[in-house]
Amino acid sequence: KDMAIFQKCREWLPDDVPLGFDANCGYSVSTAIEQGRQLEEMGAAHFEEPLPQYDFPGLRQVVDALDVAISTGEQEISAWRFRDLMMLGNPDILQPDILNVGGLSEVVRVFEMAVVNNKVVMPHSPSLGLNSLASLHAYSTVTNAVRPHEFSEEFTGPVAHVASLFVDPIVPENGAIKLNDRPGLGVEIDEKALADAIIA
Repeated sequence: KDMAIFQKCREWLPDDVPLGFDANCGYSVSTAIEQGRQLEEMGAAHFEEPLPQYDFPGLRQVVDALDVAISTGEQEISAWRFRDLMMLGNPDILQPDILNVGGLSEVVRVFEMAVVNNKVVMPHSPSLGLNSLASLHAYSTVTNAVRPHEFSEEFTGPVAHVASLFVDPIVPENGAIKLNDRPGLGVEIDEKALADAIIA
């Protein structure tokens, strides 16, 4: 019922809102190609993690068979793994996660590799907080930053709850985030709010 759910979401959203599909590494090569063709017909913006993250040769088969952009990479743990992913799997879109890939310096290396290899990046960041801000600051330096940066409440709860932990929080407005040029990540942790949020 994956495709039925996607179709309902596509019908509900305005036409100018892009909609991707995340398979969470759940398909075989043949199933990914079959599902991908249906996603193409429904106008999917991208097809995320169609295969288990270690199957680079299988990923190349899927990429070669489909026109919809294939995205992956959130589980990779270094720039070296992204090198192998690009060489062997050849996805259209790279999705480094700053927490998994090794921090700010390593995610910048991945972004630079993506530019050199003419790959689009779309950072993965399913939890709000300092990690998302670090990733956004790094992403703001990428010349081919044409895809949206994930800003999700999936694992942390509502934006307002996370924002309350900062003295002057950076929050989305009308679908965009404006970063500031203060030192570091541009925010100061509210020590009292943080202490109050700790569950003993």
